[in-house]
Amino acid sequence: MSEPGAAHAHDALDEAGEAAQRAEHLRVVGRLDDAERIARTALTAAPDDARLLGALSAVLLNAQRHEEGLAVADAAVAALPDGERGHRLRALHLSMLGRHEEAVWAGYRCVELLPEDPAAATGYARTLQLAGRLGDALRVAHRVVELAPDDAESHLLLADVASDLTDPRSTAIAREAYERALQLDPESAVARHDLAVLDARGHRPARALRGLIEAGQLDPSEPATIRAVTAVLWQLSWRLRMWLVVATLGQLAASWTVLGSRIVAAVVLAASAGLGWLTVRDLPRQALPVVRGAVRTDRPLTLTYLALAFCLFVYVVILVSGVGVAAAAVWAVLIGLGWLALIIRIFRRRRA
Repeated sequence: MSEPGAAHAHDALDEAGEAAQRAEHLRVVGRLDDAERIARTALTAAPDDARLLGALSAVLLNAQRHEEGLAVADAAVAALPDGERGHRLRALHLSMLGRHEEAVWAGYRCVELLPEDPAAATGYARTLQLAGRLGDALRVAHRVVELAPDDAESHLLLADVASDLTDPRSTAIAREAYERALQLDPESAVARHDLAVLDARGHRPARALRGLIEAGQLDPSEPATIRAVTAVLWQLSWRLRMWLVVATLGQLAASWTVLGSRIVAAVVLAASAGLGWLTVRDLPRQALPVVRGAVRTDRPLTLTYLALAFCLFVYVVILVSGVGVAAAAVWAVLIGLGWLALIIRIFRRRRA
């Protein structure tokens, strides 16, 4: 009589494992509601199955339902105390709830259980990063790369942690890691986006803009791309304003003669065209709609670029007429744009 019961238990375990796999697949492709439904349905038949509990906790982590996810992760640990995944999910939920000390201990338990497992080390690095222990997180992230050198995600983790440390050495580590991640996975929109953000932080707006456009092409649904493009366009507008400040001083100095005014205006227009070409020459063909959309979503940015276009138009007028004192209008516009940028920065910092 014991054989049918044992066979039934074995079948139940197989069904639980299959359900956990289906839930995991649906979670990865973003179908969180379906994944949760399958995991919860299967748990009614196998409430103590650690695989199902882990799958459900991972779904709740993606859904940012961390109180529920922590309770399920606790149940997974109770069902399988030596199961690394339960501790890892518990650590991540605790981190997102701000309970960092507990999270770090749970993350450390993961690497105690599986010291050679990249996933365990990744979870520990993330908990250290979220706890603000960036030096420790960087050391563990290096360990993840040692354990999985051919996995783009391990290099992406190292880059992400290193980029949080703003010193030049860490920034160089982050750049190298992002580039390695892209070598391993050229279609990684996250790596392209984050490398572009690193370029923007390093005041390389042309490179940043190119990377953001490429990231947007790989993942058009990512709203952070438009926000980052907008930030880079503000950087570019600042550079153009600074260039026009220098150019306008030269134009006013040469305004005593018609020939001098025309020569300076021609130099300013030619240099402005050259700077513009250097900025856009490496951009993908689809860049213009993205840039136009970013400008339209930010009214002060729209006003800034319209004002800058007016400044360049004034230089065209000077080139044609030779009236160099017209550059005073450019000076007035630049002062106004400076005040506008300052007000916008203060307002947005307070709102943040």
